[in-house]
Amino acid sequence: MKKIYDDQSNKFSDWTTKKLKEEAKAYHQTIYRIECYGTRDLIAYSGICQELSNRGVEPKTKLYF
Repeated sequence: MKKIYDDQSNKFSDWTTKKLKEEAKAYHQTIYRIECYGTRDLIAYSGICQELSNRGVEPKTKLYF
């Protein structure tokens, strides 16, 4: 049986992969580029990245000098 995703849910595991990717990008931008974040942002970002990892999606990062 195919899982039905719900982007309005409070659980990351219920979100579509597309929504998880969008949210991960937004949190990454807020935390690492804008540098304006709180503890909950870090926890949410970590949870989203973990769910993406569970689905076999691994983010790539860039290093700039």
